[in-house]
Amino acid sequence: MEEIFEVIGVEHLKTILAGLSPEDIVKPAYDNWFPMQKTGHTVLDLETGKVSGLSIEHNQMPLQSMMYIELYTIKAGDYPIGPEELFSKTEYEEFMDFMEDEPSEFAPDMVSIFCEENDIDEDSRTVGILAYRFSQNDQLNYNMWESSILNKYYDKTDENHNPFKFTQSSL
Repeated sequence: MEEIFEVIGVEHLKTILAGLSPEDIVKPAYDNWFPMQKTGHTVLDLETGKVSGLSIEHNQMPLQSMMYIELYTIKAGDYPIGPEELFSKTEYEEFMDFMEDEPSEFAPDMVSIFCEENDIDEDSRTVGILAYRFSQNDQLNYNMWESSILNKYYDKTDENHNPFKFTQSSL
């Protein structure tokens, strides 16, 4: 028996996308990303129009009952922000001095320890940098970004009137 989903319309989707800030798009993925363990996704539920985060372990399949499209992803093996980008020039120099005092090799945990010891909000900075990158790389040409999301929508909903796809017979 085929399951039937009632999904939001294209215009509703466009309205939702237009109302999202870069931070609204990257933060749910970041909050659901666990380095080397889980990939973090920002997804848009096609039934409700709600944007949320989704955490998926390596080789884990998302729930079949979920009808969503991905807006943004941070892979489990990625470290999206390096210390040289996270810290100011002065903080980075202090971080490098801090690393000299540590007997272990560089580990991302050391960035977190340094941030805690120096009252630096690592999560807030990371989300801010990711949001800035997203706005500069993905959203800079909003029409292309929106088109890529609409393509995912059409693929997921199996709409036959996708204006962005050409078949061999339509060429």
